[in-house]
Order: sequence, then structure tokens, then C-alpha cells
Amino acid sequence: MKSLQPAVRARAPIVVTERLRLREFSRDDLDELAAMVADEQQMSFYERPKTRAEASTWIDRNLELYERCGFGFWAIEPSEAAGLAGYCGIRPVELDDASETEIGWHVHKRKWNQGIASEAAAAVTWLASERFGIGRVVALIPPDHLASRRVAEKIGLREERGTLFEGEQLVVYATPLVP
Repeated sequence: MKSLQPAVRARAPIVVTERLRLREFSRDDLDELAAMVADEQQMSFYERPKTRAEASTWIDRNLELYERCGFGFWAIEPSEAAGLAGYCGIRPVELDDASETEIGWHVHKRKWNQGIASEAAAAVTWLASERFGIGRVVALIPPDHLASRRVAEKIGLREERGTLFEGEQLVVYATPLVP
């Protein structure tokens, strides 16, 4: 993707697309993230909505991933305005006794059906390959989450198999990336 521009400074965009900026999370994002993940409709494909403390722990985990791996889940912001539109990123996971890199996305419900998840996930797939040299990513998706399954297919991932991950039955979408 030639239109993507990687950045190097913290809080500066990690990548910029036509409509979005992806940047590292900071502690300043806690209010917006906590409100998003506390919403029942927003969290319909999760076991339950999350607490403010869980949102805080999630940010801390990503701050640690940035330090350790150089990547994690990044905040999505619309190019034309500040504010959290969701998050998208990659993280290392152990899946079926193999080390994998998971790609994931979660878009705020006010931004659903606008192509935000697909645009962000395509940018993150590009980053995984071009910036981090990752040869394969997997998406772990609940079988009945059709919108996320469509996003996975739009960015070139293909259904590979079912799996049990952290007690949940999921579908594994994967693709080798071409650096």
C-alpha cells in the first residue's frame, strides 16, 4: 500500500490512511475506551461489557507491548477529527501450541458500517508485513460475528479452521503476508 506512511514518534501516527490515523494508546485515552467497552451493544460479541479497571489494564498491556515488541493495538482516529473511533492492531499469541501474531479490530458503534475496520485492518496488515517483517497474521473471530468475518475476508484473510481459544469457540482466519 503506497499511500500509507509509517511514523516513528510516540503519540504521532503509526500509520495514516486516506481517512484514518492509527496511533499508540496513552493513559489519556482511558475515559473514551472505558465508555466504549462498557457499552452492552458495543460488546455484544464479548462475554460481557468491561469495567473501567479492565480498560485500564488493557491500555497498560498495550503500553508494555509497544515497549517489548514495537507493536500492539493502536487507537483509531478519523483524520478529520480527534476522538477514539476504535482500535486495531497486532499482538503475539499462543494458538494451538504455535506462536502466532493475532490481528484484531474493534470499531466504536457510532462508526459501524463505514469501512473503518476494513481500512484500519488493511493498514495494520501492511504494517505487520512491511514494518515488522511478520509473515503471517491470524484473526480469531466468533463464528456468528459476520461483520468481522467480512472484514477478515476483505483484507485477504481466509477461513482456516475452528479452534478453542481462552475457553471460546472461534474461527481462525489467516493469510501469509508477502513482504
